[in-house]
Amino acid sequence: MRIEKILNNNVVIILDKNDQEVILMGRGLGFKRKIGDTISENEVEKIYELKSVKETEKIEELFAEISDDEIYLADKILTTARVALDKTLNDVAFIAIVDHLHAAVERFKQGIAMKNFLLWDIKRFFPKEFAVGKQALDIIEDRLSIRLPEDEAGFLTLHLVNAEMDIGNEDQSAVDLTRLIEEILTVVKYTLKINFDEETIYFQRFMTHLKFFSERVLQGRTQQIEENVDDDLYFLIIKKYPEAFEATKKVTSFLEKQWHYSTSPDEQVYLTIHLARIIDKNNHK
Repeated sequence: MRIEKILNNNVVIILDKNDQEVILMGRGLGFKRKIGDTISENEVEKIYELKSVKETEKIEELFAEISDDEIYLADKILTTARVALDKTLNDVAFIAIVDHLHAAVERFKQGIAMKNFLLWDIKRFFPKEFAVGKQALDIIEDRLSIRLPEDEAGFLTLHLVNAEMDIGNEDQSAVDLTRLIEEILTVVKYTLKINFDEETIYFQRFMTHLKFFSERVLQGRTQQIEENVDDDLYFLIIKKYPEAFEATKKVTSFLEKQWHYSTSPDEQVYLTIHLARIIDKNNHK
């Protein structure tokens, strides 16, 4: 492996066999080296693949400013998240996390607190990811001896949610997902005129389904979920759960108007069944 660029003493960029730039991290990897020097595999501790010129340019700008501590922390937070969530998080998350971490540390030093207006929804919709975000605050405090506010755990959570999704790597993705889930819940709540008991297993199952459904909406994908629902089952569900299906129709109409998304019969059936369970539970309190 030959060095293409040196970002700092511990981080370099090489070209892979497809001429794509790859970040290599390792203690002293770039120290007293120059472009064109070779690196052995046993010197490399971490590898991050870049997927676009834009990402490469952002990385070069970032590493001109950030400290080794911040690089270490971003890597540890991402590694912790992959283990805790048991998911494959894309490598671009490293860039987003180190970028946000650097900005958060700088704000803290300047006494600037940035309010996270989505914090309540983030805690509610992404509890596992938020738990990692809070753990990240502990990791940062242990390394830098500063305690960032809980709002920053929320911002880090959004980066983790982005990394779990397939709809791109823009910061707006997780924000849109959070907003969409809240909008669907609002439509359902006012149609059914009920307050959700968020501690019930039925609501939690609905939320799990809603997250994946909302992600499909943002992706614009309308293919079937798992298997095709036949017409007989579709009309049976409509007849059996009219109240729940009325809420599903309102959600379908909302998504068509606001998000230009056509909800398939399969998805309507799944939403209706989940809502019917919640209604039944609510009626038997």
